[in-house]
Amino acid sequence: MMRFAPPPTGRSQALLIVALALFALCAAVVFAQVDGERGIAPIAASSDISVTGVEVDVTGEDAQDARAKGWEAAQRLAWERLEGPELSDSQIGAMVSAIVIEQEQLGPRRYIARLGVIFDRQRANAYLGGEEQARRSAPMLLVPVTVSAGTQLVYEMRNPWQRAWAEYQAGSSRIDYVRPSGAGSDSLLITYGQTGRRSRLWWRNVLDQFNASDVLIPIANLDYSYPGGPVTGRFTARHGPDNTYLASFEMTAENPQELPAMLAQAVTRFDAIFARALADGLLQPDPTLNLGTPEIDPALLRLIEVGQAADAR
Repeated sequence: MMRFAPPPTGRSQALLIVALALFALCAAVVFAQVDGERGIAPIAASSDISVTGVEVDVTGEDAQDARAKGWEAAQRLAWERLEGPELSDSQIGAMVSAIVIEQEQLGPRRYIARLGVIFDRQRANAYLGGEEQARRSAPMLLVPVTVSAGTQLVYEMRNPWQRAWAEYQAGSSRIDYVRPSGAGSDSLLITYGQTGRRSRLWWRNVLDQFNASDVLIPIANLDYSYPGGPVTGRFTARHGPDNTYLASFEMTAENPQELPAMLAQAVTRFDAIFARALADGLLQPDPTLNLGTPEIDPALLRLIEVGQAADAR
């Protein structure tokens, strides 16, 4: 005997309509989060040796002579930072493959600048020995968190801290950074709330999406004194699914225009912190993340599916 469900009552119809409306609203919010202008592709890693933030202040017979002397001084200072042996300026210059202008002021006879110097690794290693060949870390998922004015951002929208990490030349680093672009479903999978999770299953699923073994969390807490005034950055390095503290430091930019340069210097300091932690054995992948081939968390699977659907639109 066939049975038929009774037709829905007015109350049940209303509840059904409300439920469908809420579902549509949630879907719209999720699609809005993955749509729009977001995502900064990281620059391609180079194997060359990069030294950033080299400051020079020199004078010359004219503007061009001052700049030439400034670049020569920057090459010499960068080589000293690498703790290389004493060489002539011409020998050092022969190893330089590029000069990166981070900031410069050019006067009639004076040159003030902050520069980056890139050395050809093959030539430089002939003098530096095997130090630059030290082992690298396991692949580390990078979650750059910005805290400012009571909000926390990772990839929800483009931000200066994300850009600083995307533009960092990590080829010579001992850390194997996995840097998502932040586009599409990245903004759903990697959020500030994720850093507070302790579930190994959830973390393992997220790491698998990016072929990473563990996670690094550089946090930039930015305090704007007043419009156009100094910006204080309080930076904290954390690691792993337990959000383990590694180190912290502070920096100040004189105004918002100086913020990108400050953040670029902060990235370099973070890399040094992570490299030191690696040398001290603190960046070993968490063994509790090794779950074999676990079943993917249904909630995470739904986020991945929604993100993929949005990417395909």
